[in-house]
Amino acid sequence: MMSKGLGKGIFVGLPTMATSNAMFDRLVEQPSPAAVPVYRRLFKDSAQPSIVLTHSARHLSDTFMRSIIDSREDESEYEESEETAAAQCASWLADNRKKALLADVGVGTLDQALLAILPSRFQSLRLFGLARNILIVDEAHAYDPYMNMLLQNLLSFHAAMGGSAILLSATLPQHIRQAMLNSYAKGMGGERQSIECNDYPLATCISREKGLEEAPVKAMPQRESSIDVRIVSDEDEIVRLTVEAAKRGGCVCWIRNTVQDAITGYETLREVLPADKLILFHARFVMGDRLDIEERVSDSFGKRSGELARSGKVLVATQVVEQSLDLDFDLLVSDLAPMDLLIQRAGRLHRHLRDERGNRLPAGEERDRRESPTFIIHSPEPSDTDNGDWFKNAFPKAAYVYPSHGCLWLTARMLAKKKTLRMPDDAREFVEAAFSEEADDLIPALLRKRDIEAEAKSQADKSLAHINKLKLEQGYEATPNQWLEDMRTPTRLGELETTVRLARWDGVNLIPLYENSRLPWDMSQVSIRSVKVFAEAEIHDPALKEAVGKLKLVLPDKGKWSLLIPMVDQGGGRWLGEAINRKDQPVIISYDKNQGVAVIDKETEDDAFQFD
Repeated sequence: MMSKGLGKGIFVGLPTMATSNAMFDRLVEQPSPAAVPVYRRLFKDSAQPSIVLTHSARHLSDTFMRSIIDSREDESEYEESEETAAAQCASWLADNRKKALLADVGVGTLDQALLAILPSRFQSLRLFGLARNILIVDEAHAYDPYMNMLLQNLLSFHAAMGGSAILLSATLPQHIRQAMLNSYAKGMGGERQSIECNDYPLATCISREKGLEEAPVKAMPQRESSIDVRIVSDEDEIVRLTVEAAKRGGCVCWIRNTVQDAITGYETLREVLPADKLILFHARFVMGDRLDIEERVSDSFGKRSGELARSGKVLVATQVVEQSLDLDFDLLVSDLAPMDLLIQRAGRLHRHLRDERGNRLPAGEERDRRESPTFIIHSPEPSDTDNGDWFKNAFPKAAYVYPSHGCLWLTARMLAKKKTLRMPDDAREFVEAAFSEEADDLIPALLRKRDIEAEAKSQADKSLAHINKLKLEQGYEATPNQWLEDMRTPTRLGELETTVRLARWDGVNLIPLYENSRLPWDMSQVSIRSVKVFAEAEIHDPALKEAVGKLKLVLPDKGKWSLLIPMVDQGGGRWLGEAINRKDQPVIISYDKNQGVAVIDKETEDDAFQFD
């Protein structure tokens, strides 16, 4: 999508903080001291571009914090000069997230750009900064209906101000591609033009000068693959196949749709596999432990891993491995999910060329030497549709994560029929088979009834986005829906979460649960659904009450925006604390370094926490 000019800088918007951190690291990486970072290669040799990471937890990125320190050292080391001015500029831009879109290169969550088209503070500053940049949106398929609608509005504003945009996706359905192009054309003041090409990969461009252009792109040889797909409905069989592959020396990933299902799978495998060969990875660890696990996962299954690190290891994970991490597995197992997500997950299978033992092949090699890649889908049989609970009976917790069960049925049906996923040749056919309007007519009646309810929720979310977003044609005119006093508009929908800081209580002192960090309290926090943990429990121990009061005075937020939960050691790596849920009932917070956090009903001692 192009306007008159390409702008002077770029802003890369990504789905999550993890993907933002990974992209920032890649842009500033220097393989050697004399090497030029990637982001500088985007500018003329004489340029001194500034680069900023922007999201709510960017202070936890060591790479970003080092870049600030380096720029401030540059300021003090030299007399006033062009280089010093550039360093001062970079330091000033990094001081506050609202200024990040003014940088030559900005990397962050898409939320930072969406705030430019919502009635929020400094909206105009964000929009002004974005207008001079190329907006790059990675993983454009990864947003829900609410954010998708806001993104379309952002494209309209950006085009109207003369900006250019690049949207990247491996699995974008045709109707969403058309909607994005329509939004940009609206901002340019041009007419809508219908897409026609079904090729994949495909580059689609719309501009004032040439209108709509669609150009098929030849896939890189290393991205061409043929993957055997198997539907397996029995979880015991899933476990058997996983253990069998690990004992042969392969490395396996089992992706589950909820944290609780991941923990259950991990516990089952722990009975038959050595502890040092098994890793559990999900989002419900305190930040410090999560980053440690992420590093261990990258070391074991990442681009630079070899036979010694990979052999016989199994990763049980949630959707956290779909994006941001460059991982490579010999065998991939996944719970049934929408087709676009399964294709994303399949990208973690034989991602890099390796020999029979899992070692990276030298440059110039063109063929992977491992056994043919296999993708096992844990799913109920698509022929079994006698009732509307086809998916819910198999995955009761995940039923709420992916509410469109008709889409899941279409996905399972297509995979069971084809039994092979050829990339990139099959990508378009597979995605459209699950998401096109024509495919909806194939969904069994009982599943279709459930989907109608899910579609109603989707339409409600789109309507809310339409109400919240700024209207290009209305400018800054105050209306019943925009520029209301003290109006707060979210960039994302979803259930509210509470930030919880976990502290170890030894009877005398409160110390961070995770100590090995320059920011121990930030690294000791975890987000928990507010319905499960809403307030701190009343403290009866005078010593503990006094310690909590003193500690809150020195915490980064003085305890205003988070809950402080004292935890008592139960032995075996397990810690327990107390809190109050939204129903004003007492709950127990359990934390295990290997499994993460759980919330337990205090009266029944039943695990009452559904992770989704």
